[in-house]
Amino acid sequence: MSRSGQRGWYMVDSDGIGRLQREEIQGAPPATSRAELRERRLTESVQLNRYLYLQCQQFEHMLLDSQDLTSLLEILIFNLPRHFSYRVAELWLLDQDGELGELIGGGERFGHYLQVHNDAFVLQELYELEPDIELIDATDSRMFEVLKSEHGIDYALMLPLMESGRLVGSLHLGIQEEGLSFGDAEEDLIAHLAAIVSRSYLAAVQRQQIDNLVRLDPLTRVANKTGFEQDLAREISRARRNNQPITILLMEVDEYAELHDHYGEERSQFVLKRVAQRVASDLRLTDLMARLEQSRLAVLLTGCGETLGQDIAERMREDIEDFAIDDGRGAVLQVTLSIGLVSWEPQHYPAVDMQQLARQIESVADKALEASRAKGGNATTISRLTTLIV
Repeated sequence: MSRSGQRGWYMVDSDGIGRLQREEIQGAPPATSRAELRERRLTESVQLNRYLYLQCQQFEHMLLDSQDLTSLLEILIFNLPRHFSYRVAELWLLDQDGELGELIGGGERFGHYLQVHNDAFVLQELYELEPDIELIDATDSRMFEVLKSEHGIDYALMLPLMESGRLVGSLHLGIQEEGLSFGDAEEDLIAHLAAIVSRSYLAAVQRQQIDNLVRLDPLTRVANKTGFEQDLAREISRARRNNQPITILLMEVDEYAELHDHYGEERSQFVLKRVAQRVASDLRLTDLMARLEQSRLAVLLTGCGETLGQDIAERMREDIEDFAIDDGRGAVLQVTLSIGLVSWEPQHYPAVDMQQLARQIESVADKALEASRAKGGNATTISRLTTLIV
């Protein structure tokens, strides 16, 4: 292990203390013998090793239980520092092909704690020729690069994420305490943890790539029905933990069947694709969108209650109403949307069965959409959850 800023890292000599000055001070407690001090340090070392071992073991289980790439990133950035009593965690990832950004859904929620770089040199600069775990302090110039948005950080523990000898990421842990003391056992545990994090991350990326093939609608490049159901289940759980509302908008392109019959499949699908792109352009990075069936779209607004959700729905409806779609063949097409809206606020509708809640939300939103269509389309209708779920 590299030891830049060695102030907090030391190795205990084989003879325990080395050389002690045995100056007698009047009124002072009896001096501790070498044997007693050696035994005390040995006991403390074993206790510390066991604590770190158990913490690492628990954290490995957390990584293995992560459902997708987004969940894994949440564990690394938010759960890891709390679990090990560090101040903060920061993650740099390499994305040379530009694919990682598409795999990370709602990346905005991680803020500056997640950085995606397309240049491998940026990450390589953080380490020597052979990346290794490093503990750096305020005297190291790299402290101006990592965790630079944080204050009161005395040390940064840097863990390289490797794939077949290639640096693909770097995990930085901010530490405040002085006097960190790790021996060989602790260093081995940290190295082991870094290897587990690397493997978990690479496996999550591969699963996400495969999952996207199953979850994405090939025409609009947004989630399909399967993806939406997974997203809804995940966001319901997150909203429940954070006690924040979510809002679902179900949308239908009005008279899409007539559009298809008159202009054909290719041009009607082009219109649907452009509508989906237009709606998506108004969303935040934390919001989610899906194509559920032929001309039906869904939008999941995170941290959004009914009032704000209605404002957003109306803005989208009016925008599509005024949206002139050039089909590239000299024709300009215009369509409208029918929208059904339902919100869920955990404090008003506490739920235990998350699957049942998801089904109820979809059912109520569907009724709201049908009400908008019954009005002749180009309308927004709100339906509310009226049954308390326990």
